[in-house]
Amino acid sequence: MSTQRKSRKGPKRSEQSAAGSEDKKISLPAFGFAEDLLREHKPAAATADEKSGKGAAKAAPRVPRGEDRVFAFADRLEGAEEEKRAPVRLETWVTFGLAGETFALPVDPVHEVVRPTSITRVPHAPYPIRGVTNLRGRVVPVIDLRLRLELPLGDVTRTSRIVVVGSRGRRLGLLVDAVQQVVHLDVDRVQPPPDDVMTVQSDYISGVYHLGEELILLLDVDRVLIIKEPVPATVEEASNPEAGAA
Repeated sequence: MSTQRKSRKGPKRSEQSAAGSEDKKISLPAFGFAEDLLREHKPAAATADEKSGKGAAKAAPRVPRGEDRVFAFADRLEGAEEEKRAPVRLETWVTFGLAGETFALPVDPVHEVVRPTSITRVPHAPYPIRGVTNLRGRVVPVIDLRLRLELPLGDVTRTSRIVVVGSRGRRLGLLVDAVQQVVHLDVDRVQPPPDDVMTVQSDYISGVYHLGEELILLLDVDRVLIIKEPVPATVEEASNPEAGAA
């Protein structure tokens, strides 16, 4: 009896643990990332860290679900692109030509651009006034920007224009060789004028701007109308230096 009872006993505890360990062995493929392979054999029960939310930061971002998931995904992409793009501050300027150079004025003080149909010279007009013109019944003084910027004198041609601006409550006309275009300039790309070209007489240049391969000189409309000495007293003296010397 004792012999039979012993024979009915199961395997020893050591044998059971060995067998159990054999059953629990993980068979991994010959290649692959360890974290990916082990994730397949991770227990279904959540760990304490996952329950507390500590592992949430390491989790991959959730894919948008629902009917609008396509639009939600596009919104997420658009938001990421907007974060990368820095805001651009644009200002509108009017460019014009003078003696082969390109200048610009801010668009806000510019009222209109007209053809110089007739400019009447005024004797002993203060420098650098070219004359006056009749603008729909209003007499407007015309400043020759070539004279003001001390550029070579030029004639009024078919491309010449008068840029009518407002400054200090007055309306004045600026005679230029040609009006080119209206451009939008990035404020952050405006550079200060070089120190070697800046003098007391040229403080009307507020900055320089590279538009493609073209260099634009930005003018301050108020400062360009302030005349500082020494300058010829009249337009006649500016056009005829010998008369001024006499």
